[in-house]
Amino acid sequence: MSKIIKIFFSPSQTTKKVVEQIAGNFDSSGETYDLLHFDSAKEFEKDDIAIVGMPVFAGRIPKRGRERLSKLKGNDTKAIAVANYGNAHVTDALLELVTILKENGFDVIAAATTVSHHSIFDGVAVGRPDGDDIKKINEFAIKCQGKIDSGESLTSQIPGNEEYVAYKQLPFEIICDESFCSFCYDCISICPEKAISDDDPVNTDLDLCSRCTACINICPEDARSFSGDAFEAKKPAFEEANSERKEPEFYL
Repeated sequence: MSKIIKIFFSPSQTTKKVVEQIAGNFDSSGETYDLLHFDSAKEFEKDDIAIVGMPVFAGRIPKRGRERLSKLKGNDTKAIAVANYGNAHVTDALLELVTILKENGFDVIAAATTVSHHSIFDGVAVGRPDGDDIKKINEFAIKCQGKIDSGESLTSQIPGNEEYVAYKQLPFEIICDESFCSFCYDCISICPEKAISDDDPVNTDLDLCSRCTACINICPEDARSFSGDAFEAKKPAFEEANSERKEPEFYL
């Protein structure tokens, strides 16, 4: 019997929600691999169905997510690839994700780009995915079921360049307001880059930090946030430039 395998790297939990939405359309038991935490080799069976979601970081899938995904191997395992972004630009991220899955032995049968509330600039794509997005995602999942039943693989061409855009290190600062911090250390345990001091969660090594937002999202006191001149200067221009609604796109 087929198992639904949910695989995602989701620092702000939005990509996780999209993967779970697709998975909810399948009447099968499953397993979950959260690549914020799971960092081991794993091989999947031919009868498994993998739903693999990655966020888009400046036109690429996250470097740490890519490293951990590369340890997961398929045996002609059916896969649905999802690049989830904040209404700005997908660029090469979906092509990169599909390519990695194929190289690792997965049979990609469908792919999608979906839109969620932007994890850094909170004025972009507020409330996404909304009801219309969810309807389209569910319709896509049903079409994926049909492709799996037919045995067909992905035939649509995925946009992007094979020479992927270079990774960028954002110049934004992440600060922790010590007056709000409860020293629960959740941010330390979730950081995939080990950029937060084990002894003092107020301090973040910005040279190691990928600005993935996991620490901001998990903080129960809202003590952590982006700050600094570069962030404050970029925020209004970015939000204005990306205010026009973009729609999810599906490839079968």
